[in-house]
Order: sequence, then structure tokens, then C-alpha cells
Amino acid sequence: MKAFFVGLLLFFSFELCAKYNVTADFTLSNGLRVICIEKKGVPVVSCIVYYKCGSTNDALSKSGVAHYLEHMAFLNNHCAFSDFLESIGAEFNAFTSNRLVCFEEVVPIEHIETVLKNEAERMSTFDIDIEKFRSEKGAILEERSMRTDNDPFGQCQELETAYVFHEIPIIGWRNEIESITPEDLVNFRNKWFAPNNAIILLAGDIEVKKIKKLIEKYFGDIQKKEIQNLDLIVVKEKPQITKEIEFRSTKIGTSASVSYLYFVPPDIKQDFRKRLAFILAGHVLNEPQSLFRSCLEHNLNKADGIYFAYNSTMNAFSVLDVSISCSSIDNLEESERIFGYLIKKLLAKGISQKELDLAKRQSMLADAYAKEDIASITHILVHSFAAGYTLDQIQKMDDVIQSITLEECNSVLKEVLTASPIAILRMLPKEHDRD
Repeated sequence: MKAFFVGLLLFFSFELCAKYNVTADFTLSNGLRVICIEKKGVPVVSCIVYYKCGSTNDALSKSGVAHYLEHMAFLNNHCAFSDFLESIGAEFNAFTSNRLVCFEEVVPIEHIETVLKNEAERMSTFDIDIEKFRSEKGAILEERSMRTDNDPFGQCQELETAYVFHEIPIIGWRNEIESITPEDLVNFRNKWFAPNNAIILLAGDIEVKKIKKLIEKYFGDIQKKEIQNLDLIVVKEKPQITKEIEFRSTKIGTSASVSYLYFVPPDIKQDFRKRLAFILAGHVLNEPQSLFRSCLEHNLNKADGIYFAYNSTMNAFSVLDVSISCSSIDNLEESERIFGYLIKKLLAKGISQKELDLAKRQSMLADAYAKEDIASITHILVHSFAAGYTLDQIQKMDDVIQSITLEECNSVLKEVLTASPIAILRMLPKEHDRD
């Protein structure tokens, strides 16, 4: 399950971002918010248009609509735009999660007006080409086959999302993707794509006065909409029953893995310092010399990898996801026994001041590198907003991180790890039968 959890580890990185030179943060009369980050030196700009909606907002029995709409909005009426971006060597992409739909471009600064003009068209108009609609449905179904139906790690992730969190896959269930109509896409877009449900993030060698004029020129006349506030249901109480799931596959060879899901109380996510303390503690546990990795991976050579991932944005409640991957079922069973002992040791002794200081230094270095790349800046910001941070909190993160104490980190670890996991998910070779 190693590959499955690598993506989740990004949440640790995205949530530890530093101060950025925000030169403008303004909102048009129609509700469109624009944040500009000046980064002089290279005449390039990164632009992300972030819509605050995603698979969570898919209608009942219409899973996959948000993702499908992202594909069609990227294509429809914008083939000429894509051709133009390719002709100037630009980077461009689109992506969907449970809480966001984003369109991004990284272009030479002299082309930012063309980008904003086309993004405004994408926000205000949407005509479906039926042939493209049918073709793209085939592409999406093929994407599902590749990433889920024919991938045991994808199947396992989908099983966990459905069984533990009772949530739909972002790409959608196959039968529901097949039933999606052009009207479904139009209905979703008409409901959620609006200036007052979007943020534009710009980073690079920009002039704020010029950007403001362009934003007002192309986006100012787009009408705002009544947006229904459909926040995720927050589970305040820890699920009482530990769910144990076994997934078996012939496609994983002799390898075996396990994932322990620990409930993270809402107060950790809602308390700014506690949340950052928990993230810092997670960094410590993921270090090669940490208690778990040094023992299971290096000293005893039982596990191929052990990873701690704080998942705070993908589900109705937050979890600490601990995954252990091994080359054989025997090594997995031994690793699970050792893991139980190591948890008790961690709760008794906690992480050390030396480990915490190293995590803080590494956080500062990661921040410095991130601030050098304009695309990284906009990505970090959009994921931080999706994680529920305010711009003010994002700006304060570096100072708060450096002020967090060892006692705070060990306290939140105990708060989470003292309880039993809410779910245990094992991936095993199909021919293996557990006693």
C-alpha cells in the first residue's frame, strides 16, 4: 500500500507553508476574491482559478459529475486556448478533489491577459459539444479502469473511502459515470461555478495595478449566484466500532500491507496551534531515524516502509493514517506485533526535543524552496485554503511552527494514539488465508 499513501503525505507538506509576499488581496463587487503574490526576477506568472466545490457536491446517484465537468470545462470552447498555451511553451492543467475544482496556467507575464480573458469565459459560458462529451466519457472510464478497476491500490483506497468514511470516489462509480448526461454537467456548473464561489491566485513578476484592471475588465460583469452552503458534516464523536477490512489481490505478488486509521478529534483541526503541533509530530515520525522506521525498516528489516499521514481534508472527519508495507505476509504479521509495542513506547516516552528541532529546521528549508517556485506557491495556497486555513493563518504559520513546544506535540500524539484505531485495512495476496 506504499504507493497509495505517498499522495496523502503531501498533506503534511502543504500544511507547513511559510510567509509569502502577498501584495494584494481584493474582492470584486460580484464576490470574486483575488490574491496576488509578487515574485520578481523571472518574467513568469502562475495563475490558478479555484472553485470551492468538488465531488462532495455531486448530486445523489451522480458521482463523478464534478470531475467530468472539470474535463469538459478544460476542453469545451477552449481548444484554441490550449493550442495557444502549447505554442508559447506554457504549463497548464486542471484537477478536482472532494472540495475543489482548479484550472491552472504558468505563462510568460506578457500573456497573462490572454489567460485571464479565457478563464473569465470559462467562468461565464459553457456550451457542450456532444461529440466531445461522448469522447471524454470514454476517456474518464478508461482513467477509472487504469487508476482503480485494474489497480489493487486504487481499489483498496476506494474500499476504504466507501466503507470507513461512507463517501463516493472523486472520479465516480463506473455505472454512475456511464449515466451522466450533459444536463447533469450544466446543472452542477450553474449551481457552483460563480465568481462568489471562486478565488484567483496569481504569483510571479506581476504589477498589481495592471492585474486589477484586467480582473475588473474580464470578470467584473460576471453575475454572482446564490451559493448553498453545504459544508462537510463534521463527526464530533469517535466511531465506536473498529472496522477491519481485508482486501486480497493476485496483482500484488507476495507483498502485504496494513493501514491503521486513528480518529483525530475535531478540536485538533480547529485549534491552529494544536493542528500544527500534530503535523510537526507527524514529520518526526516519518523521519528515517524515527522510532518506527529505524526499528521496522532498518534494525529488524521487517517492513519495506512505514508512513504516517494526517488526512484532514478528504473526509467528513480527520484521521491519522499509518501504513506498513512488507514483502511477505510473515513480515507483515511480525511488523504488526512490533508496531503495537512501539506505539506503547511512543506514548510512554514521546518524541524528543532533538527530533522536534530537526523537524522545525527541515520545515524552514522546505518553505525556502517552496517560495522559490511560483507554481509551488499557488499550489500550496490553494490546498491550504481547501484545508480550511485563512490567509492570515497561512502568513503566520512559520512563526507559529517555530514556537511550538515538545509538550504540545506529545500531547496531541497522546490524544490521538491512546485510542484504538477506528479501522484496520489489510491488503493481502489472494492465495493467503488468515487464521
